[in-house]
Amino acid sequence: MRTMAEGGVAARKIVIDQYVRSLHAASIFVGTEKVMYSQLKLIRDCVVSLGDYVKFLKRVSVIKKWGEVFIAELISRLELSKEVSNFLALLLKNGRFALLVEICDEYFSFISDVVRGEKIFHISYAANLTKFDKNQLVSHLQEIFGGKIRCVCHQDPSLIGGICVRHRSKILDYSLKSKLGRLRRAIRGDCYEN
Repeated sequence: MRTMAEGGVAARKIVIDQYVRSLHAASIFVGTEKVMYSQLKLIRDCVVSLGDYVKFLKRVSVIKKWGEVFIAELISRLELSKEVSNFLALLLKNGRFALLVEICDEYFSFISDVVRGEKIFHISYAANLTKFDKNQLVSHLQEIFGGKIRCVCHQDPSLIGGICVRHRSKILDYSLKSKLGRLRRAIRGDCYEN
């Protein structure tokens, strides 16, 4: 059982994954994989340097004129390719410009998977993991997923206990926080079947 909020997060991940796969397919079709990667990196760095970029991107998504001006500025200053320019325009048109940084990050992860044969896992944990625990986790992930694996770990005390593992749009949430949330929703009766 999942709540509406969890369904929203899952839908968001699916949308991001679709953009990433489309970007990759377009770069292969046109033969500009390296150009696409470097230009998305420039865009991401430029946007993140703005400070509170999340708030900015949300505003640009809502006020289309600001978005058009911002995209035109990026295109001229960074000398962006037609494909990347069209991607930015499509994000704005679809009201998804606020996802720009997340899409770029997922694209970089996807490319590292494809090019290097490496799978990147983002691991959040509540309590400190020992080196032994991390090595055990990596070996279990290698058994399950195979190939080269790289883990990006960070502590998140809000999980209360347990662990949350993310690879692209897949999330394995074994945190106490999510278990308590599911229990609370089940007791209240505000769940829906998936």
